[in-house]
Amino acid sequence: MFSSFPRSRVTPVALAALLGACASGGVRPLPPAAPAPATRHVAAVERAPLPPSSPKLPAVPEVDGPLEIHVAYPHNPNSLIDARDSTFVFGTVGNGSAGLRVNGTLVPVWPNGAFLGWIPVPPVDHQAFDFVAYTATDTARLTYPVRTLAALPPREPAPPIEVTKLEAPVAATIFDDSLARAVSDTDALVIGRPTPTGTYKWFLFQGTPIAVTEYRGDMAHVRIDPAQEIWVERRDVRTTDAQDPPAPIALSDARFDSRPDRVTLSVRSAKPPAYIVEEGDRELTLTVYNSSVAGALPPSTDSLLASATQTRDGTRTVYHFALTRPVYGYLVLYHDGVLSFSIRRPPVIDPAHPLRGLTIVVDPGHPPIGATGPTGLWEPVPTLAVGERVRDMLVARGAHVVMTRTTPDPVALGDRPIIARRADANALVSIHLNADPDNVNPFRDDGTGTYYFWPHSKPLAAAVQSSLVPQLGLRDRGVLFQNLALARPTWFPAVLAEGLFIIMPAEEAAIRTPEYQDAYARGVIDGLEKYFAGLAQ
Repeated sequence: MFSSFPRSRVTPVALAALLGACASGGVRPLPPAAPAPATRHVAAVERAPLPPSSPKLPAVPEVDGPLEIHVAYPHNPNSLIDARDSTFVFGTVGNGSAGLRVNGTLVPVWPNGAFLGWIPVPPVDHQAFDFVAYTATDTARLTYPVRTLAALPPREPAPPIEVTKLEAPVAATIFDDSLARAVSDTDALVIGRPTPTGTYKWFLFQGTPIAVTEYRGDMAHVRIDPAQEIWVERRDVRTTDAQDPPAPIALSDARFDSRPDRVTLSVRSAKPPAYIVEEGDRELTLTVYNSSVAGALPPSTDSLLASATQTRDGTRTVYHFALTRPVYGYLVLYHDGVLSFSIRRPPVIDPAHPLRGLTIVVDPGHPPIGATGPTGLWEPVPTLAVGERVRDMLVARGAHVVMTRTTPDPVALGDRPIIARRADANALVSIHLNADPDNVNPFRDDGTGTYYFWPHSKPLAAAVQSSLVPQLGLRDRGVLFQNLALARPTWFPAVLAEGLFIIMPAEEAAIRTPEYQDAYARGVIDGLEKYFAGLAQ
C-alpha cells in the first residue's frame, strides 16, 4: 500500500550537503518545508434524485443563475388544492445545482432549475407551502399560501336540486337560441345524454319535437319516443301550445343517391326527427325515433353497400346498412324537409404515397386556455410549432393541409371541427400536451396517449399512438376513449394526441427544442401514413 504522507523532493546539491554533514559528525537540519495549501471543505448540497429519463429526450440545459423561487403551480396564491392527502407543485429556482425542500420534503430540481414535487397537502394549521432552495453559498425562501379542502369551513348543505315532475308530458321542441356560442351551422346540434351528467349520445337538430316529463335543476328529461327519454339542457327546450305530445313524424319518398365520395339515403320528413347512429365494423344503423314510414326502401346498387334494409321497431324506423368496407365516415343532416344520411367512401389511396391528394386538418390545440409547464411554457406555443411541422411534412408528401389556426390568436373550440367539416377533411388530428389534476401523481401518470370518440376513428388513433410512442420515447398510455369536441366529428376519422406532459420538467424542456418538435410531428405523420396505407389494401 502507498503511504498517505506527501513525498519530499531532495535535489543532488542538498543530498551532498546532507552526506557531508553526516561525515563530519553533525546533522544540519533542513529548512522547514513550505506549508501545504489549506483544503477548502464545502458541504455537499442535499438534492433529491431525478426520476429516470427517456434517452429519446434531449438533455435538459444547465442553468447556473442566482436563486429565485418562482411557483408556476398552484397558479395563484391562496389557490384551493383539490386533493386530500398529496398534491404536486412545480416551478423554478433559478439554478440547476440547487437543492429544494417544500414543507420539509426534498423535491427534485432539474439542470435548468425547474422543479416538480409530489408532497403532502399542507396541514390545517399551516395553509402554505414553505419553499427553501439552497446552494453551497446561498439560500432562498418563499412562503406560498394555499387553501386545502380539510381547512375549509363546514359547508352549508347544498340546497336540493329543484325537481319538477310534470303531471303529463308537455309538448316542446329542441331550440337553442344561444347558437352565438357556436357557429350557426349544421354541426351546431343539441346534446342529449342518458343521465343528467352522462356522456354525449344523441345529437338533435334544431326544431326536433319532444315531450318534457321532468325538470331537474338546469336539465330537462324529455321524451323523444314513447320508449326513450333522454336528458338535455333546460335552456335548449321550448314548450309549445300543443295540447298533446308530438305525433309520429311521417317518413316517405326514400331514395339513394350515389356520388364519387358518398352514397346518401334521403327521406322526406315533415319535421326534424330525433335519431341515433350506431356503428359496427362494416355496418351502420340509423334509428329514427317516433316515426312512421310510407313505402319500401328502394334497392341500391352502390358498391359501398352490401345491403340496405328498412324495418320497424315499435314506433321507430330502423335503416341498417351492411358495408363492403370498414366504416370511414358518415353525416346526418336535415334541410328543407329532407333527412339525409350520407355514408362516406374511403379515399382512393396510392400505396406508394398514401397521403398524396388527401385533405388533412391539423389542429394545434388551444388557445384559449391550455396547460403551463414549470418554466412557464404555455401549451399553445409548442402545439403551434409542432402543428406547423406536421403541415410542412404533409405538404412534402403531397397532401392538402388546413390549419385551424396559424397564429397565437385564440380560435373557439366549437369552430375547429366545423372548419374541418367544411374543408371536407379526410382526417383531423388535434395536437396537445397533457397535465394532471391536483390529486394525481405526475411521476406515475406521464406518457403519450391518443384519444378518439367514435369507433370508426379508433384505427387512426391506434396508428398515431403506435407511431408517436417510439418517436417520443415515453410511457405508452394507450388509445383512449374520451368525450372531446375535436374527436366527435363523424364525417372523417378524428383523433386528439397528447404527446407528453408539459408539467414534467424534462418533457417541457424537450418540447422547446426543434428536434423534439420534429419527433412529435414525425409520429403524427407516420401514424397518418400507416392508417391510410391500410385503406389501400
